[in-house]
Amino acid sequence: MSKVVIIGSGFSALASACYMAKKGYSVKVLEKNEELGGRASLLEIDGFKFDMGPSWYWMPDIFERFFADFGKKVSEYYKLEKLSPAYRVIFG
Repeated sequence: MSKVVIIGSGFSALASACYMAKKGYSVKVLEKNEELGGRASLLEIDGFKFDMGPSWYWMPDIFERFFADFGKKVSEYYKLEKLSPAYRVIFG
């Protein structure tokens, strides 16, 4: 079995790891931080939570296609709730 090492654990790296594993590779993901997610991680300070990356769900069709590639449905793993407003930017 061929081995693959993927450096980083952002969405692209994790998706690559999934596709490589599906093709039969032995995959190892290396991440310098304590948690996975790359720029899509969460920072918690004094009880406040900060999204550290991009708003990750602007293209739901991409996620639906990814899950379908593995015989799964997005709805099996999470439920989306549309927020209004989707986000708010506040300048000091």
